[in-house]
Amino acid sequence: MAEEAEAEPVPAAKAPGILPKLINAIGVFVLCLGAVVAGGFINAKLHPPPEMKLAPDGKITVVVPVEAKHVDHDEPGKAAIYFAIDPPLVVNFEDSAAVRFLQITVELMARDQKAIDGVQKNVPLIRNNLLLLISNRDYKSLMSREGKEKLRQEALTEVRNISKKEGAPPVDDLLFTSFVVQ
Repeated sequence: MAEEAEAEPVPAAKAPGILPKLINAIGVFVLCLGAVVAGGFINAKLHPPPEMKLAPDGKITVVVPVEAKHVDHDEPGKAAIYFAIDPPLVVNFEDSAAVRFLQITVELMARDQKAIDGVQKNVPLIRNNLLLLISNRDYKSLMSREGKEKLRQEALTEVRNISKKEGAPPVDDLLFTSFVVQ
C-alpha cells in the first residue's frame, strides 16, 4: 500500500487564471493614469502657462503682467522687448585635426520699439557680421565662460555699430539663448 501511495501523482496546483492578472494590470494602469493627471494638475497650479494674445500682424505674443515687468532705472516703466535672430547662427572651425560646428541662438533686447524695428530691417547685415565675428574663434576660448562673455560683448558692439550706422537706436543687450558646440 505504501507503494501505491507513492505511485499516485500529486495533482498540480492550478495556475491563477487570466482574470487576476487582468485586474492587476488594470489597477496599475489606473494608478499610473491617476498619478499623471494629478501631477499635471499640480504642475499647472504651480507653473501656470503665460497668457498669449494674437497681434494684428498674426504673431502670437506673451502678455506680460504689469507687476512682472523689469524696470530699468534709466528708463522707468519701459518693459524689455526681445527679438530673436532666426534661424540660429551656425559656423564651423578647425580644432587640431577635427572640424567643429558651433550653433548659437541670439536674442536682442531693447526698451525702445524703434531699436527692434531697426534690427528687423537689418537682419541680413547683422547675421553676416555676426557670422564673420563668430567664425574667427578658437575652440578652447569658446569653452570658457570668459570666452563666451567676450564673444557676447563683441557681438553686442557689432550690432550697436550697425544700428548706429543705419540710424536706428541701439539695442540694450545681446543674449545667447543657445550655445551648442559639436
